[in-house]
Amino acid sequence: MITPTATPHSTIANQAKRAGKAPGQSLNHLLNFSLPPRQSQYNHSIPRRARKTGNQHGIWNKERFVNAQYRFVMNPTGDYTVHFADPDIYFQWHDILQVIIPRGHHLSSSSRAQQSEDAGILTCPICLSPPTAPRMTKCGHVFCYPCILHLISTSDQHKWVRCPICFDSVNERQLKAVKWLDEVSSPEEADDTPAEGSSSSVTLDQELSPTPRLGETLRMRLIQRPQITTLALPRSSTWPSDLLPPHQAPFHFLPDVFAFSKFMLATPSDLMQDLSKDLDDLATERRLLAGMGDELGTMFIDAADAKVRHQIEKAAALDTPHLRESIETARHLTKRLHDQSARDRQRKEEFTAVPAVPPEEVPQAFLAAQGVGYTAPPPARESAPTPTYGRNVRQRRNLNPPPPSTSTYYYYQAASGMPIFLHPLDIKILFSHFHSYAAFPDAITVRVESYTESTVNDDLRKRCKYLGHLPEGADVVFVEADLDAVVGPDGLRPFEGALKLRRARRKEKGRRDDKARARAEEREKDRLAQTYRELGIAPAFIIPVDVDTPPEPPTLAAEQEGSSQPQPSGAWGARSFASAAHAARSLELGHRPPAPEQARERAEDEWELDMAFHELEQRSTKSGGKKRSNRLVVLGGGGGRRAR
Repeated sequence: MITPTATPHSTIANQAKRAGKAPGQSLNHLLNFSLPPRQSQYNHSIPRRARKTGNQHGIWNKERFVNAQYRFVMNPTGDYTVHFADPDIYFQWHDILQVIIPRGHHLSSSSRAQQSEDAGILTCPICLSPPTAPRMTKCGHVFCYPCILHLISTSDQHKWVRCPICFDSVNERQLKAVKWLDEVSSPEEADDTPAEGSSSSVTLDQELSPTPRLGETLRMRLIQRPQITTLALPRSSTWPSDLLPPHQAPFHFLPDVFAFSKFMLATPSDLMQDLSKDLDDLATERRLLAGMGDELGTMFIDAADAKVRHQIEKAAALDTPHLRESIETARHLTKRLHDQSARDRQRKEEFTAVPAVPPEEVPQAFLAAQGVGYTAPPPARESAPTPTYGRNVRQRRNLNPPPPSTSTYYYYQAASGMPIFLHPLDIKILFSHFHSYAAFPDAITVRVESYTESTVNDDLRKRCKYLGHLPEGADVVFVEADLDAVVGPDGLRPFEGALKLRRARRKEKGRRDDKARARAEEREKDRLAQTYRELGIAPAFIIPVDVDTPPEPPTLAAEQEGSSQPQPSGAWGARSFASAAHAARSLELGHRPPAPEQARERAEDEWELDMAFHELEQRSTKSGGKKRSNRLVVLGGGGGRRAR
């Protein structure tokens, strides 16, 4: 068998062919496909010691968004000590049992597409209705439980599907129940009645507003946060106390926990109650769809009903003797603290109601009725200072000094629990009036003058250290309040200059925002007009030529006056160049088009003008030898002037 061998000539030809072959080219542009920009693993502008894994500047993911914008009800069997040290640490998704969302809040949907334009009510992106048995995905979007199960069933993988809003992967096991924050009790009732919450989606309140309205009164509570923890609650008889340790996750039924705490522990009874409400909502939806004859929708409602019942069984399995004992202990301690607080409040009211009577004003008949051996107490005398002998008295040193007191932050937050805080300048005014943060009143009512929206970042944490317990990326609102009712005119007088400067900056910012809004609207109108012109479509709106002085249509008297005036004549026709130019300009400015007789005269004038220029060109071409400059002289009256 003869094996063909490659000749040197063929080898050289193949090498030349390979060398001359064009390099590989990307054809992704033909497929309308492009890879996302690659991100570096570290931000080299940040010092190595300041780097944190997964928290570089400029990197944003949906897990970070959910951690920053929502609050959670956690599994009572987990350990969450690490979250009291760093608020930026993400919670384990399998430990989250419920996600707390205030009703009517912009945080109730991470996308504007989930809110109706009329009332801002949260709707399911699939059925466009208030969600039934709402469930949240890991990307932060809320759906009806039957709707998301129907969507997952349409996928080819049968285990996960793309989110219809952000196209992130959605797994059935990652769906979390939503717990609505309905209302928050007033500060007077805060010690006795906890905040209420539900998972039902039948009624939608709009009481919890994310931003205050200008001119309204806002009730704020004094929040106390020790520096060693991220747990911040309103100051009361239960906080700080043994009932709420600073490094132990509190139960949701404890005072002020459900409205202010970032996370809390669930109880099996509360979980089963919320899931039972989901079953009631599913039963109502099933009756509605059965009346409409929707068998497919009824099938997925039955599937959601079965899964909710399975979740009730898992919640009942959490009810262990150890957890039951912890819950009973917390409830008993809460009741004891409430009773003690009520007695102290009653004793204080009685003490303030009965004025103290000095001994010299007590009648002698009352003293005689007290008995023979009763003598009036001697009047109090001022104690004289203890004399010290010698110049240098050696004081006794305490061998066991008490531990230094841990620093505590005090600040005011909206009584509803929303992230609305008092402006730092207002806190400075209160500190100047009360001389101590601990002396601040537990609750104040102020009038809102303005507010500023911001986002928690490193710069804000440096300027407002009391907000260090909030995760990075959380939305906050600072309220500029009128403290006249709290500190009085005398308390505001030392800060008149700062308050005037703040009002001036507020007005200047408003003017800049108005100008920027007007420029943006003009750019949008120009862009739409350009698009209409390119497509050859008449715009639906009128674009003014000049915004300041728009052209006015000529009146009937002016038109009659213009038609009665004689047309100026020139050397070659009825009108001169200047009059023709003036007529053309008036036509561009939107004057009334000429009559048919005037149009015919204008055509004859243009023809005579063309003939005159043609004759002039012929004379210039016939003349030979030395070139002579031909000058065209325009005769007649007009608005022009002779060029020099």
